[in-house]
Amino acid sequence: MTTSTINIAMKNVITAIVLTVVTSIAAYAEKYTVQGDTLIVQFGNNTRLIVQAKDKSEIRNLKQYDLNKIIRDLGATLDSSGKETYIYINGENGRKYLKDTVLVISRKDGEVKISINDSSSNSSVESKEEKYEKDNEASSSHDDGKITRSVTRRYKSPRNGFDVLVGLNTYAQNTPLAYNKEDYDLLPWGSRFVSLSWVRGAAISRGKDASLGLDLGVDVAWYNLMFDGNNIVRKDANAISFPTASKELHKSKLTAAYVNLSLMPTLAIHRGPISYLSVGMYAGYRLDSYTKTQETRKGRSERIHSNYYLNNFRYGFGAELGIRHFPDLFMQYDLGELFQTNKGPEVRMISFGIRL
Repeated sequence: MTTSTINIAMKNVITAIVLTVVTSIAAYAEKYTVQGDTLIVQFGNNTRLIVQAKDKSEIRNLKQYDLNKIIRDLGATLDSSGKETYIYINGENGRKYLKDTVLVISRKDGEVKISINDSSSNSSVESKEEKYEKDNEASSSHDDGKITRSVTRRYKSPRNGFDVLVGLNTYAQNTPLAYNKEDYDLLPWGSRFVSLSWVRGAAISRGKDASLGLDLGVDVAWYNLMFDGNNIVRKDANAISFPTASKELHKSKLTAAYVNLSLMPTLAIHRGPISYLSVGMYAGYRLDSYTKTQETRKGRSERIHSNYYLNNFRYGFGAELGIRHFPDLFMQYDLGELFQTNKGPEVRMISFGIRL
């Protein structure tokens, strides 16, 4: 055979081989296309998300997965590895990506329970007292879809923060001396106590059922002594007096404002109807005092500012009781007298009401 004949034969063989390979690849590709489906999502010019599935029903099943979770996990994996990355999601480890995963937070009797539920797994972390604030948190996930989470919490007093105290005040002790009691009797519902308070607590000890803390508070409080009779308060040269007004009065009262500090140990109770019990001491300084008289309900009122021989300092002991699903109760009992010695009747004040 000549050289040209051999070359022609070789070309024919190579051509036959190439055609066979191309035909096989085309047949395989056609078979794959018939048997499977591919979903391509393009982001910008250079990023593609390719999803290959057996058929369209498998692609439709993607609706039950949270793709945001998958992308977040993929991003964390890429940060830790520069190589080509695959995430395999099957019936077992794919549970944590299901959209029907629910975070349930429930409260009952001061107990907080956080549950992470999906179709086949449950995990929870409980806090025994809702008045604890989160300090740090760690969580871990497992291949079976379970999520475990540990939470460390630090003590927070049930009295922490800003509050408004509203109530009534009256005489806890009343020795008239040279005065007539009827001249300075108080109108029960008109003699109001108001306080704007801020409290911060520190932990002393923690327990499973109760915790003990120490609360430091500062507040501004007002005594409003509304007199029952038609009397006014007058500051004379050596003492106060309660003369009868020349006209019929709709209102006659003495108001005193104080700034106070309090130090109160607080027992926080984690279960039951009582949430906390607090007992301690307070002391304050008088900021201002004045009398107010009004002849008619909508008439002009007159205010006269003076010290009215009131003691500049007040001090006493206080108590608070926290009740779940109900406003907290408070009481303050003054150990010092309202007026200076021999300048007025010997009276001590008591205030009580609710914490809003």
